[in-house]
This record gives sequence, C-alpha cells and structure tokens, in this order.
Amino acid sequence: MRSTLGTPSDIEVDAGSTSILATNRRAPGWGSRSRVASAHVTALGDLDRDRIRELHDAELAWFRAERPKTLQLLARAEAHMPNGTPMTWMASDNDLPVYVDRGDGASFTDVDGHHYVDFNASDMAMFCGHAHPAIVRAVQERVTRSTQFLLPTEESVLVAEELARRYPGQAHWQFTLSASQANTETIRLARAATGRDVVLLFEGHYHGHFEEGLVDLEGGREAPLQRGLSKGVTGRVRISQFNDVEGLRAALAAKDVALVLTEPALTNNIHFLPPERDWHDELRRVTRERGTVLAFDETHTHIVGEGGATGLWGLEPDVVTIGKAVAGGIPMGAYGVSDALAGELDHTKEVATGGTLFGNPLSAAAAVAALTEVLVPEAYEHTTALGGMLADGIDAALRDAGLPWTSYRFGPRAGQWYGPHPRTGADAHAMTDPELTRLLRIWMANRGIWEALPGAGPTVSVPASSAEVDRYLTAYTQLLVALTS
Repeated sequence: MRSTLGTPSDIEVDAGSTSILATNRRAPGWGSRSRVASAHVTALGDLDRDRIRELHDAELAWFRAERPKTLQLLARAEAHMPNGTPMTWMASDNDLPVYVDRGDGASFTDVDGHHYVDFNASDMAMFCGHAHPAIVRAVQERVTRSTQFLLPTEESVLVAEELARRYPGQAHWQFTLSASQANTETIRLARAATGRDVVLLFEGHYHGHFEEGLVDLEGGREAPLQRGLSKGVTGRVRISQFNDVEGLRAALAAKDVALVLTEPALTNNIHFLPPERDWHDELRRVTRERGTVLAFDETHTHIVGEGGATGLWGLEPDVVTIGKAVAGGIPMGAYGVSDALAGELDHTKEVATGGTLFGNPLSAAAAVAALTEVLVPEAYEHTTALGGMLADGIDAALRDAGLPWTSYRFGPRAGQWYGPHPRTGADAHAMTDPELTRLLRIWMANRGIWEALPGAGPTVSVPASSAEVDRYLTAYTQLLVALTS
C-alpha cells in the first residue's frame, strides 16, 4: 500500500521504502557529530543481541589483525595526538580508524594496502570522488600563482555567480572554510537582522561543531551534547520536532527566535527523515508570520541536483548554507542570502563575519572546477540512478531476510531504518541501535566497503559504477543472512 506524503509532492512512502523522485515543483551515540549515547537497543526483528556482539567482536579482531601499519601509526601518534588521531571523533566514530595512503575515484587505500569503495564519501565532502582530475588541475594551477592574498580574486566571482544561478532566491554569497562556519555566520546575520537571540533547530539535527549546533533534546529538555560548551548556550537554542507544525507554531509563538536552521530533509544523525506533506509550506508561512529568518543547510542535500533540495522542491528560504563537496573536498563553505538580507552584510553595519582564510583563491579555484566540470546535470542523473539501484537492493535484502526494517532513498543516498518509517526526530532516535551500526560498519570494511558515518547512510559518489553498488549489496546481504540465520 502506498501513501503520498505531499508537498514536496515528489515524496512517496511505500510499505518497504521511502522514495524521493527527481521532480522539481517549480517548472550521540557516536562522538562529536551525534547526540549523547542511548543505552537502549531498539532494532526490530527479534535479533539475537549475543549474536550481534559475537559477530562484531570476530569482525573487529579480523580487521585489527590485517592492519599492523595502522596500529603502529596509531601507537606512534598517541605521543602527540590524543587517541592517535587529529580529531577526537575519529576515535569514537570508528572501532579502528584506519590510516589512509591514497584515494582515487570512488575508492581509497589504507597504509596496509586494503582497498575500500568509499560509500561514506568523507561525509559528502568527497562526493566528486577522490583526486578528480578537474579539481586536481585547478588546485595545481592556482597553487603556482599563490593561495592567499587577503584580497579577492576572479575565482570567487565565478563561484558566487554559479551558486546564484543554482539558488536564484539567494543572489548574494559569502565564503567560509566550512559549512559549520557558514551556519555560524548565518546565526549572527539573523541575530543582527532581527535583534533576537534564540535559534530554533529540530531534534536529530546536525549542522556542525559550533555551540548552538551541539544542543539537542535529552529527557525532553534542551541540553548540551558534549562538555566544554558555555553554560548559557541552552538558553539560546530551542529544539522542536521536524514535521510537527503545531510544535513549530508553539516554539515560535514568543517571537524571540532569530533563525530557524534546518536541512530540507534531516540526513545526518538519524539516517534520513523526509518532510511530510505541506511541512515546508507551513514552515515558510509560520517563519514569515513571526518575522523569523529561515535557513536551509544544503551541505548534505545539495547532492540531489544543481539546486539541491531547495530547487528540487521549489523551496523559498532566506538563506542557503553549503559546504563539503562544493569545492570537491578542498575546505570551503558558503552562504547565500536573499535580496532582503543582503543589506545587512554591508561593511558599514559590522556584522560579526569573516576569517583570515575565508574566501581564499585556492578554495575558490577548486569550487569553480567542482561546480562547472564535475557537479553537472549528467553527474546528478548518474548518481541518482545508482542510488536507486542501491536502495532497491537494500529493500530486496530486507524482504529476503524477513526483517521489519524500512529502506529509504534520496538521490544518490540510500539506507535503512531499523524499524518503520519515522515521522519526527524523536521517532527516529527511538530506533537507533549503536551495537548493530558498529557491526554493520566493521563488517562492510572487512569486505572492502567503507560505510557511511554512524547515523548517516551510504552515498554513491560521482565516479562510482554499478559494480561498486553490486559489491555493497553483496556484503550487505551477507550480513543480514549472518544476523538472521
């Protein structure tokens, strides 16, 4: 039985899968990137918890035994890098964070010579693929002419023009080094424009590693997800539920919210949560009624087409933020604003934006190549087709295994919930299963597949082919057989 979820009218849910079709209406359980760990395990299907742990322990032992050079580098690195890694979350998100030697196309190779098809795509940063020739050429050429001046170069004009073409409602662009920083500057811009302090986010969100972005619900109340945040941060953040219009209206009733910051569909910590019928229409209507700025973080969703989910569904945000793949993995973030907000960025108004390395010509040169030579319509068509193939295969494997899980698809992304289709972030969090997710990732790695970060889902990158998708599905199916036999 199929039910249509409505506007966006291109979202359909069926008993086995969620499908996002390429229609344009307009023509911490796990480290620093997720919420505080849940003690419960909730995957449906009468799975044997002891079997999950036994499989995980055996797979991890095999994985460690095959990677002596990684173990040596981790031990050496611990003398000068806590946990043996340059960022703490690398140790918490991975049972064993492998040291990498090189990447090429849709794959990378670790220092022990193990080859992985990269379905994580560096959390979307490498959606263009590893060492794409067009991006390599652009970076090499720019380096020979220097990489920083603290002055503008023509490459930035080209990037701004291209982003404005893709997002016609955001004609004015500024640059950072990451989407996290773009979201930070968007919050400051909204506060300057409205004179308000509060930022509204939705449970299960992930928008980067900044103070407001590390607040979510715990026990029904706003709480910092990690240590080190300022004591007053929870007073500056309000958490509501995606797809809950009445909750949204209540959260904005006091007219003290400067900004609603959300992805068009939540994609990062809770697998994938699409908007229900009329959700975006109501979100836009209510924010306008309350005088609140609306920003869409397209960092993970822009991979569905030239205008991201904003263009796919004909949305009308005040601000769009973006990062990761926009420069082919070279550090860069950007935010585009409407005509109405652009005046707030006049230099005489002194909004707290900017950074020494923001807007540098190296990032801009990489972005020109990524946006004009790699992320072209044919690339989106190719990756969406492969993403559909991946989702179909996951759905078939779930049916064959007799598991009451639900597959989903979103352009080149696919995956599963460990239960029925969730409606809100709270529903999705109730189906998290850290033990099962750890098993999935280490199982796939032992079979040459680098799975997405915990809470996300596999993504097919631009250089990938059907052979890589087949390889993923073979390993995935083998895991389900091992779990249910």
